[in-house]
Amino acid sequence: MVAKTLSGDLPDLLENLEGWNPEFENFNIPPTATVPVVLNHANQTTGAIERGVDWVHWGFVPAWKKSFTERPQPVNARIEGVATNGMFREAFRHRHCIVPVSGYYEWSVNAAGVKQPYYVRGLAGRGLALAGLFEDWIDPGIPTGESGGMRRTATIITRSALADIVPIHNRMPVLLAPEHYDKWIAGDFASAAEALDFLENASHTTIRAFEAYPVGTAVGNVRNNGPQLISALSA
Repeated sequence: MVAKTLSGDLPDLLENLEGWNPEFENFNIPPTATVPVVLNHANQTTGAIERGVDWVHWGFVPAWKKSFTERPQPVNARIEGVATNGMFREAFRHRHCIVPVSGYYEWSVNAAGVKQPYYVRGLAGRGLALAGLFEDWIDPGIPTGESGGMRRTATIITRSALADIVPIHNRMPVLLAPEHYDKWIAGDFASAAEALDFLENASHTTIRAFEAYPVGTAVGNVRNNGPQLISALSA
């Protein structure tokens, strides 16, 4: 998944959330862009824990990195190793988020080597809620308490493709249904194995929750933007 969209129909979990900008839209979001994620916040007035939106750097930067510009900054974390990979292990245990999208692009390659992009979205044009991880990177060059010292980053968890995605690509994001949102964001799992089982079950709950159709190759250039990018190709 190298690009995603935020426009039109979005997951219901964004409705009325603090921090969300309903005017925001982008039809071709590249890695390292600033994107919204949904996670738990402490209410400034009551102290209650509730969902909110943070705008973060799409590309995971572990807290132990000495420089924010150091690469790699993975936009995806493979579920097969997310619980043991040193880059993601702590975030997988403690720092969960949801990445809301109206859809995402995936490229299929046929036997002749021809590449064709597809747009993947929820059924009837609905948005998708993708399981993600976040991490806070602290700039050692900025004194504690000064603004700009902390930068939050995120990545999307991916898995082997299921259902109608299989003919298009061998990978897909882990999708969440509304009944999964609170549990995933809270991260209240007894073990990494329990969290992995949860995501596996969520994937199979949402196995028919999406649709895909071919779109034009203009999506391959992030300088291109606009609703025409998600228009289906004529038969």
